[in-house]
Amino acid sequence: MRLVLLDMDGTVLMGRSLRALAQAFGLEEALAAIDREKEELGLPEREVARRIAGLFSGRTLEELFRVFDLIPLTPGAYPWIQERKRAGAVIALVSDSWRPLVERLARRLGADEVWANGLELAGGKLTGGITPPPCADDLPPDCRQHAVCKLQALRALAGKYRVPKEEILAVGDGPVDVCMLREAGLGVALNPKAEEVAEAADLVVYGDFYDLAHALAVHEEAEDAQGTGPRVLS
Repeated sequence: MRLVLLDMDGTVLMGRSLRALAQAFGLEEALAAIDREKEELGLPEREVARRIAGLFSGRTLEELFRVFDLIPLTPGAYPWIQERKRAGAVIALVSDSWRPLVERLARRLGADEVWANGLELAGGKLTGGITPPPCADDLPPDCRQHAVCKLQALRALAGKYRVPKEEILAVGDGPVDVCMLREAGLGVALNPKAEEVAEAADLVVYGDFYDLAHALAVHEEAEDAQGTGPRVLS
């Protein structure tokens, strides 16, 4: 595969960045209240993302980084990414978290591209505003209008690097990853958090990146098994 798109939270990282930040800064109840409003009022995903960013207004990036850097990598993630890079693949971190955080992890991993929410800053501090990246023009009928359109990320990066869909590998775990997994030549649900995520994938893997590497090796040896529904490996 010439282009690899990786979700960050819950996939490359073992935790979720914004929840870790909320816990560190005593904002767990405020975050839970936004989650409740989302469920009860049907708030749009981008409005939810803006409200969450507003909780951290006045914080500095250095404060965020001190917490973010403590979130452990999923076992095997770093060597797996390095192996893919040596094979010539472009590695992209595609996340609905905040771009400065994703860029920081990308530098640590040697990833080539980042696609995430921009974070507005003034005087070195968060203003509470975000700038979401663009959405795809032809959205699927079941689109949920996530804060970050990972379908557009895939299409934009595929165009930039002139990679056909068949040469794209996408890995994710949550509903926000569904369109990306469907569109990729090979979509992998790593520890999927919902049935719809597993159903969108070509492969379903439970475990870590060592298990992912094994599953991909098996898949490459038995490509004729594709088309019969997602294969589950643990």
